[in-house]
Amino acid sequence: MPFELMLAALGSCAVGLFIGWCGVAGFLLPILFTSACGLPVTESLLLSFLCFAVSGAIGSGNYYRRGELPLRPALVLSAGSLAGGLLGAALGGLLAAETVKVVLYVVVFLSGLAIALRELRPPKGPQGGDSFPRPLPLLALGFATALLCALSGAGGPVLVMPLLVAMGVPAKMAVGVALLDSVFIALPAIAVYGSRCEALAALLPMLLAAALGHAAGVSVGSVTAAHVPQSLLKRGVAVFSICFSLFMLLK
Repeated sequence: MPFELMLAALGSCAVGLFIGWCGVAGFLLPILFTSACGLPVTESLLLSFLCFAVSGAIGSGNYYRRGELPLRPALVLSAGSLAGGLLGAALGGLLAAETVKVVLYVVVFLSGLAIALRELRPPKGPQGGDSFPRPLPLLALGFATALLCALSGAGGPVLVMPLLVAMGVPAKMAVGVALLDSVFIALPAIAVYGSRCEALAALLPMLLAAALGHAAGVSVGSVTAAHVPQSLLKRGVAVFSICFSLFMLLK
């Protein structure tokens, strides 16, 4: 158990650093908890979404203080995510554990591919303005992405951020909005998966280790982000995600 606690803390901290540096990599947490720490799927998803709530709160707060988080479109998106997150977590409890794992690895593969494609073909033209979609498309986007994230355990920003950028939202604002949105995805998922954990009290030490490690990583990453080559980090995450998910799906 002490070894698993150390893995949970250090792994969550490392993923938090990547989230603080470049806004992606949260989808690696369920893999850490299931593969390295040996937890069942439900417990792994509970830990993952607890960490997403922590990193979303810390990260979005930093972006808001820098003026890179417009609240009105962010709250519209998050309203859709509340409903989608609740439905996704509920559906996750109805599926077999192996089916949820397959969904997770497919989402990890698609997320890594999306990062790779975005790095190979970065957005052209000026990044000024705040061209957010209208409220109805934002609600639909929040619902659909939260449904997929809550079902699979993927972090919200890795799906929401590239889609917002494709819709014309500046990259930094897209990250800030996606981080706040991840809190609203995580909250219903925490409630649903937490209610299904049979030995929640026994899981508390690992919950605490993962949350504290993740908070430390996100805090350090968000402070030092300006000094880190974000493009190189994103490409590394993309390559690892694609290779690992293909290995798990084809083995």
